Amino acid sequence: MSTPALAARPAVAPPAPWGPPLPSRSRAGGVTVLAYDMPGQHAAAIVCHLAVPALAEPPGCDGIAAVTAAAMLAGARSLPARQFQQRAAAVGISWTATAGWAGPAIALELPARQIPAALHLLALALAEPELDPAEAAAQTRLAAMRIARDAASPQGRAMQALPAAVYGDATRAGRPAAGTLATVTRLTPDAIASFYTGQVRPAATTIVIAGDLTGLDPAALAEEAFATWRDSRPAASGGVPQPDLVPLRPPAAVLVHQPGAAQAQLLLATPIPGRGHPGWNELQVAARILGAPITGRLDAEVRERSGNSYTVQAGLTELIPGDGLLVVTGAVDGPSAPGTLAEIRDILAAPLHDGFTAAEHAAATEAITRTLPLAYETPALLAAATADLAASGLAPDYLDLFLEDIAALTAGHVNGAYKSYLGPDRLTLIAVGDADALAGPLRDLAAPASLQVVSA
Repeated sequence: MSTPALAARPAVAPPAPWGPPLPSRSRAGGVTVLAYDMPGQHAAAIVCHLAVPALAEPPGCDGIAAVTAAAMLAGARSLPARQFQQRAAAVGISWTATAGWAGPAIALELPARQIPAALHLLALALAEPELDPAEAAAQTRLAAMRIARDAASPQGRAMQALPAAVYGDATRAGRPAAGTLATVTRLTPDAIASFYTGQVRPAATTIVIAGDLTGLDPAALAEEAFATWRDSRPAASGGVPQPDLVPLRPPAAVLVHQPGAAQAQLLLATPIPGRGHPGWNELQVAARILGAPITGRLDAEVRERSGNSYTVQAGLTELIPGDGLLVVTGAVDGPSAPGTLAEIRDILAAPLHDGFTAAEHAAATEAITRTLPLAYETPALLAAATADLAASGLAPDYLDLFLEDIAALTAGHVNGAYKSYLGPDRLTLIAVGDADALAGPLRDLAAPASLQVVSA
């Protein structure tokens, strides 16, 4: 019996360069509309960003912008709450509203064929929300519950403490975008209605549509839906603050006391330039070298060698647009927290002397350019990313420019940026754990910063 001939093994070609699609752009009355046609993506997304920055919130009302956005989704004057929700459910629309320093975002997920119905309901919510007092009060309670839920998680509690540690809580930048329990629980239905009237307007609204738009004209649909929403006021200023509005405080050290905690959540942060500014792209590569899962320097030492943590990650973030942070975070075994913190600081300090190697730079660059498409592969992800860029004053082609620049960087560029912005005396420390066990050792490690112990 003869053996059948096997076909030759096919050659595997390297993937072609990827770039995110660019949206069509139109105006619907005063509303900016960006639309992505994604053939075959029948689970569509619409993200509406209200450029009502945290600076526009009245004193003592931190978080009112996000609560107002959520309350707007409950019904309209011409379509009461029950009918509004029934109509949304009938066409498969789910709604969420999230807080952001540059303003809240309303996200819808729905079947692509229901985009016309969704735009009509969204227009009613924006132009003529019912803002029923009972519903407004319910949204206030839900917002307070979310804040309490986040505080119950060590990682969430560390992130709640981060703004004040970096900026100081005397400025709005130093308080969470979603507000605090103290500010949210005292919001009233009248305050929410007044905030809507004073701040929400077409010129400050950007709508991003993503999905299979076959047979649909998003510009015409949006124009029809928003035809009756007329307001000549310009967009409010302050969405992207000037640097002098967000002064940095000296590096701080904060220990959030969780009695009896078996683990400690560690967070180290240092200020860096924000997106679109020189240094951000270089530090993206540096963060990848340091914080890549398993292969990054942090995981290789703290997870694989010491075994004190499941993972320690490094990445870049912005609490406010244009103002960046390099953040290192991870949960570690409680008794080993001081030693692990010292180890992390040594790992962060090493590139200041020896730099990153050419091989590390090449691997990180390849990882960023190859994996970035995964962050934009669905309509929901693409719409959310585009709305976030718009809120930060960045154009949709920012991602193309980012990828081009990452590919052109050298190890010298990355090392230069890292040495410019990182240093042992620039690190803010936040730890969440048992202060009875950790306060003494962390106080020594935090020097010259004075360790502040706060309750959970």
